Amino acid sequence: MEQFNESALFELYDAVSAEGGVSLIELRRMLDDFSNRPRSSDDVQAYREGRKPWKKLHDEIVPVERFLSVACSDQTIVRFPLNDQPPDAWVTVGGGPAVGIEVTGALARSSVEIAKGLADGGAAPGFIGLQDDAKQSAFDAARSRKRITHSRKGIEDSIDRSITDRLEAKDKEKFSGQILLITAPIGSSPGRDLSEMAARFKERAALLPFAQVFVIDGGIGKSLVQVK
Repeated sequence: MEQFNESALFELYDAVSAEGGVSLIELRRMLDDFSNRPRSSDDVQAYREGRKPWKKLHDEIVPVERFLSVACSDQTIVRFPLNDQPPDAWVTVGGGPAVGIEVTGALARSSVEIAKGLADGGAAPGFIGLQDDAKQSAFDAARSRKRITHSRKGIEDSIDRSITDRLEAKDKEKFSGQILLITAPIGSSPGRDLSEMAARFKERAALLPFAQVFVIDGGIGKSLVQVK
């Protein structure tokens, strides 16, 4: 089977950024192709870390597809401008008006640092609770400790603090009427009461100009929490 390389990636980018967009079922087929075809170890690692040119796929396209697959029908149309301007995607449901989707990541820098640990070989940290503004030396120390046990409360407090930070960072009028999608490592706290999680952010999210706000598991889990 032919490798999914940068050339194939740019073909995918061309398709999803075209004026007419693609249907959700078409997008899912493209991402299945990406997942099932072999890739070089360098490309695998670049995707894990969200490095260019894989960054748009990792940070925007995959999270939006996972969200739409839970929330919308296969006939939904989505287009990704890929122009570094908000929003990250435009979605059209049932012939209605296009609605923007803005994607942001809670503990995004920690996710990158965990991915870097996978390149080192051996056991990599499963969770790093440092906020995005922590010093690089703190992340380096966390990676060097490999896997350690975290308390459930510590994990959830770190996630919740970062989600709050993302809500505050995106509180801008230019996003009025759009959808905010926050990726977060929800699966790092298995069995968490998602209704409690929704209630925790409901008051803050209500103040945002977005029409809807969701938190989605940034890993392979399917957890989706609507907070507005």
